[in-house]
Amino acid sequence: MINSYDFDGTIYDGDSSVDFYKYCLKRNKKVLLQLPAQLLGILLYIFGVYDKTTMKEKVFSFLKRVEDPEAYVKDFWTTHEKKIKKWYLKQKKGSDLIISASPEFLLEPITKKLKIHLIASVQDIHTGKYLEKNCHDVEKVKRFRKEYKNTTIKEFYSDSMADKPMMDISKEAYYVKKNTIYDLKNDREGKISKYLKIDKSLFKIGVLYLVIPNLMQLFFWFNKYVSIISVILMIIATVFVLKKYKPLKQEEYYKIFDKKKLIILFLLILVLNILSGAGGIFPQNWDYHGRNAIFRDLIDNPWPVRYDYSSLPYESSVFGNGGILNYYFAFWLPGAAIGKITSFEFASLFMLFWQTLGVTLFFYFVCRFLKNTKYRYFLIFMAFGGLNVIGHIIMNKYWGFPIHPIGSTHIDTSMGYFSMSTFITQLFWVFNQSIPAWIATMLFLQEKDYKTCGFYFANLIPFAPFPMLGLLYLMFVYIIFGKNLDKLIDGKRIKELLTVENFLGCISILPIVFMYSLNESQKGCFIINYLRDGQFSTFLFNYGMYVILEFLIYIVILNKKNYKQMIMCFLFFTIVPLFYIGTGADLGNRSTIPLLIVLYLLVCQTLNTINKKDKKQFKVQVITILILLVASITNFNELFRSVKYNYLNHKEGKSNYADNYYSYKTFEGKEVSDFITNFVVKDDKSNKMLQWILR
Repeated sequence: MINSYDFDGTIYDGDSSVDFYKYCLKRNKKVLLQLPAQLLGILLYIFGVYDKTTMKEKVFSFLKRVEDPEAYVKDFWTTHEKKIKKWYLKQKKGSDLIISASPEFLLEPITKKLKIHLIASVQDIHTGKYLEKNCHDVEKVKRFRKEYKNTTIKEFYSDSMADKPMMDISKEAYYVKKNTIYDLKNDREGKISKYLKIDKSLFKIGVLYLVIPNLMQLFFWFNKYVSIISVILMIIATVFVLKKYKPLKQEEYYKIFDKKKLIILFLLILVLNILSGAGGIFPQNWDYHGRNAIFRDLIDNPWPVRYDYSSLPYESSVFGNGGILNYYFAFWLPGAAIGKITSFEFASLFMLFWQTLGVTLFFYFVCRFLKNTKYRYFLIFMAFGGLNVIGHIIMNKYWGFPIHPIGSTHIDTSMGYFSMSTFITQLFWVFNQSIPAWIATMLFLQEKDYKTCGFYFANLIPFAPFPMLGLLYLMFVYIIFGKNLDKLIDGKRIKELLTVENFLGCISILPIVFMYSLNESQKGCFIINYLRDGQFSTFLFNYGMYVILEFLIYIVILNKKNYKQMIMCFLFFTIVPLFYIGTGADLGNRSTIPLLIVLYLLVCQTLNTINKKDKKQFKVQVITILILLVASITNFNELFRSVKYNYLNHKEGKSNYADNYYSYKTFEGKEVSDFITNFVVKDDKSNKMLQWILR
């Protein structure tokens, strides 16, 4: 009885044939002469003209250009032996059999050195021609039966389910992904391989969801010198980040990939996004007036978007002869590109897809973080928030206003300037900032180290400067105290920060950071404003209501395990909303988004398993559920408003698009004139740096 192993990707970190080709190319440039024949062979294989064996012969035809291939093979292993995986070396036995589709002449030196046995594809080392059939798929079984007639394979290891024929004749089978080994004892069909591929693909899509719009802005907004350098740096950083993918444990994937639950959750997410107003299928909230104007200007104008105000007296009095669209518009760029060749309406429907994709990615990352897929995570998401309905009743009673918690009123801001937007409010009003913040935060939280945190932080800036501040705070606390908040910063943590992806990711975004620095936004502290206006008692009342009803209610879930995380969240929730940048309370209810995600995950963990046996814990869970039920009224009201206004708009023949601003080419007499500097900056010819970096 023996153990058998595939070679490439299984016990060898990579593909030995590819590495050998690179090695030969590095030493002998004549190898490039075979490139046309190689590419033609691959192309004909793709179209089904060549079989796999013929294609591989064409690929290995580069050996014709190598004068002493035996010496090349020998030298190759002096530098590549280190790529044999450590886990294999620890369990290696002299009876082990390597069975591989790679060339026998290539693997023979290393297997002899390891003192193990080999079955591989027999090829001519001088021409690449196959002397026997390619040792792949069922051919592996035939070769094994021929050379090991009465031998049983106890354990077989491979990184590909293409080796299922070998797995079927082995007592035990194992699927290998990098240095993680998955037991296929109860999974001989290899579902785990599909789960890993889906998981890795979703991780990549999540990263690219942030990166692609940023690459578009860097490329189309800045001059060729700035854009090319920035784009190259960002692409390099992204490649490094994508290589940092880390798989989960086998049993965790089986819990996450519940097909029925995932399909139902996706349908619920789709319905939620439709109700939010995305695509104009259901009514859009007030914020869409400004957001649709941005979207339309991105579609209708060359990039970067410039406005000519020279013939408009009112507009020129604000910005002079011209202005530049300067807002965090990265979220719309993929849709705007499509809109340039279609229409605003079609592009809006694309944004419904883009938004739904973003929320779906977020939910998958939540399930991945919690190592399970449960409907309750979505229900908690739908309910999560403060007790705004109580705030609405108390504040309206205090000011003598009508009390209508369910109806046309948006009650999320019932405490005035002091509020934290629920996830539903974020989705219905500020989706362009919230969704990227959700994804960036979840990607960061799932990393066990700090090698990519600067990359995620940098890629959030073009989408959401305010949530970026919350993510920066979260990262800062974790860097100083560790992700478990139990260890002070040390040399290892600092070393983890000093990575290519962190450095290049931050450097590449600097042109966009410079653009944002040009916005002229008001800044200040609400306490000073209230004191100046003689309304300090009003401040104390509003702020006290906010502290108690928005987040202090969740102190019920405080325990020995999570109290440091809770304190971290509460400090930010308490201090940041006291300050403002721009108009209103945007800094407070946007920058808190990453910390709200942390609190949301803590609530999910508290309710993950209902424990009736532990009376104290069960009491906490019941109270938490009651809090969520009351909090859900805020979000239910948002859904109710969407359905109500959809009915009224349909009845009155009105459009569901909130599009009153239409464009920032003119803004006289529009509501947007009061805060137009949030969206447009002066196209100042005296600013040499601005004029140089822009296209």
